[in-house]
Amino acid sequence: MSSQSTSAPTNRRFDEDQLLDAARNVFFTCGYSAAQIIDIASKAGTTKPTLYSRIGGKEQIYMRVVEREAAMFRHWIADTYQCGEKLSLKELSHLGMEPLFRFATDRTEGFTLLFRGDMTGDRPATIRRDVIRFVVQELTQLINQRQKTFTRTFDAETVEGLAAACVGVAVQVCENAIDSGHDLDKAHELATRFVYGAFHSMTMPKD
Repeated sequence: MSSQSTSAPTNRRFDEDQLLDAARNVFFTCGYSAAQIIDIASKAGTTKPTLYSRIGGKEQIYMRVVEREAAMFRHWIADTYQCGEKLSLKELSHLGMEPLFRFATDRTEGFTLLFRGDMTGDRPATIRRDVIRFVVQELTQLINQRQKTFTRTFDAETVEGLAAACVGVAVQVCENAIDSGHDLDKAHELATRFVYGAFHSMTMPKD
């Protein structure tokens, strides 16, 4: 009687995004301090050695997650702002706020870790500052492109200050809506009206 040979189970191959998605969910649910590598491995359906070999320890995994979310948000900003030059001022105000509120809605876990994560230290704080700075720079460029439609123009410092104020309003209104359980679409419209009022009162646009 011939014996049946048993083959070793085939090792499952993991896409890095799948591992980071699982880690993002665990860090979002538990917070950085309470999250454990075993929790992430279990969520991903893999093992601790696989995570260590593919990504690293808890700090390295967390930073990879946050860096990926930051890169995604930058892409959303750059992609959305491309079409802003020919919009009316009201449409521009809405567009300027849109990526942040869409990110908070569609990638809630990523938004929370990127803007409100509980890991202390310089690296997470630097990433957050860099992201905000990037948004301010992109919005500054967009406002500068629209200055040709204004009855008066402003120097670079004023334009950048206006862009920074708009971004600050957007982040604060968005976070307040999340904390209070308010509708993010309504919060988006509120931020849009605030920013439009600021634009309109300062720039006196032709349109």
